[in-house]
Order: sequence, then structure tokens, then C-alpha cells
Amino acid sequence: MRGILLTLIVVAVLVLLIVPYFVLPPVLESVVARNVQDRLGLSERPGVELESDPRWEMLLGEFSSGRISIGGTDLGGVRAEDVSMDLDPFSVAVGESLRSRTAVAEEPVSGRARLTVSEAEVSRLAGQNADVPVNGVDLRRDGVAVESEAAVLGMTFPVTVDGDIGVEDNALVFEPGTVQAAGMTVPPDLADSLLAGTAFRYPVEGLPYGARITGAKTVDGAVVLTGRVSGIELGG
Repeated sequence: MRGILLTLIVVAVLVLLIVPYFVLPPVLESVVARNVQDRLGLSERPGVELESDPRWEMLLGEFSSGRISIGGTDLGGVRAEDVSMDLDPFSVAVGESLRSRTAVAEEPVSGRARLTVSEAEVSRLAGQNADVPVNGVDLRRDGVAVESEAAVLGMTFPVTVDGDIGVEDNALVFEPGTVQAAGMTVPPDLADSLLAGTAFRYPVEGLPYGARITGAKTVDGAVVLTGRVSGIELGG
């Protein structure tokens, strides 16, 4: 009888350990996904992955990282083709989280944000904010080329303004560098006017979770914005 009782106790302990080990992550991931969807008004649930390293620490509510993949959405007046947030290490109150079926974080959760903005969207923003015609934008790994036009002696000809995209005070900015014209010399005054006219600044406002954009880099066909988020609500 004593052996049977001991076996039952061991089984009970294993169940208490194993069940949370497998159940807790998907439960919390589902709660976080639902909360983010409601907060951002998304039509589909975002993907959520929570990790512990070592894995058993999730039983204590300790998570070493997390990733929220939102996909394409409108944020801060900018259409992003892909949005993701990588969470810093955080802790949840396991018992309270399971009882309330929410993710109760012990401290505010912060992390890194990444937004991929397409070439077409950057072209739209440039056209709305530049002081000269913008006929297109070419995003490359080594920079940006803005296609515009200039008028000399009654003739209009295409020009290309090369430059870089950066971030300043949470705004997306285009910083022009040089003017090129196919087979034609652009007069200095006109070149200066084109450089000034193609420069634009677009504040990225209304981002969730107090997001601040701190960096930008161009890739082929897109610009990738990076920044920080804070006060992320895991459940509610």
C-alpha cells in the first residue's frame, strides 16, 4: 500500500510539473495575441512566441524573450508591410495569470520594434511632403534615388536626386545628396533648388506602446525602421 501511495504522489508531482510546462506557454501566447489584436484593432491574430532559456524557468514565470509578429498594418499614418516586436526578458505571476486567464506581468514589458515600409509607401510619403514633383523612389541597399524633373529654357527633363533615408525626432526624413541628369548639366542654382525641394520629413505619430523610432536602413525595395517600445500590455 505504501508503495502505491508513493507512486501516486510521484505521479501527482509530475503532473503538476509537466502540465504547466506544456500548457502555460500556449495559454500565455494566446492571451498576448488576443490583447495585441484588440489594442491595435487588427483583423487577424498576430503570431506570438514566448521563450525561456532554460525552458524550465517558464514554470517560475521567467521568460528570456518573446516575439510578436503582426504582419502588415497601418501604424502612425504609415502603411507597414511587416511589423514585429522582440520583447526583453520579463516575468509573469504564474498563479495569478492562470487564475485570471490573463498574462499578469510583474513589471512593465519593453522591447525592440521593427517596421518594414515598402518602396511604394515611401514614394507616396515623398510625393505628399516634397516641394517638387516626385515621379518615383528607388530604394537600394546603398541609398535612395528620388526621380523628379526640372525645367530649363522651357524644356522639362527628368533628374535623379540621390540621398539617404534617416530618422530624426521620431520622423522619417530624406536627406538629398547629389543631382544627376541624363546627358545634361544641371545649373548650380537649379541643383540646389532640387536638393532642397526633394528633402522631406514625415513624423511617424500615433505608434502603440509608446514606440519611438530610432533608426532606419534601406534594403532593396524597402526601408526598415527600428526603435523601442515600452509598457506593452501582455493581457487584459
